Amino acid sequence: MLETLLIEYRAALQYVILLGLCIFAWWKGDAPEKWTASILTGMVVVYHLSHLIFPHGDGFDRIVVSHLALDMFVLTALIPIALRANRIYPLCILAAQLLAVVMHLNRGLAPEGMEFAYWLLTRIPSYIQIIALATGLYLHRRRIRRYGSYRSWMTSSHP
Repeated sequence: MLETLLIEYRAALQYVILLGLCIFAWWKGDAPEKWTASILTGMVVVYHLSHLIFPHGDGFDRIVVSHLALDMFVLTALIPIALRANRIYPLCILAAQLLAVVMHLNRGLAPEGMEFAYWLLTRIPSYIQIIALATGLYLHRRRIRRYGSYRSWMTSSHP
């Protein structure tokens, strides 16, 4: 019974968790947490708006161009955060996003027999991103409790 509920309401549960993380990031996080959580939450909002405007469904037998475009936009938005943030977790989030984008491109190159892999490898990265964001928020708060405030962004020069 619990498995059925989790499978049936998997997406809604994922969105609630992500929204909660976004609220927590804006409440207790610094700039990298706020930007990352906002980008990931915005991705979900744009995803649903695109399905309201263009109800094309999720076709796993072909590349869904709107999903590819959204994933590419999110990838480019995450790159500066991952490269400049004084944290490790944005790199994990960026790597998961890169996996989703590469899978879209792979779908175009190998169209036959890849439906399940395409479905899996364009969905799993979002779970990795949620886990990485939650872990990053937890570690950020723990570091502040232990050592006090610290820089959010890396600088190009040595102190």
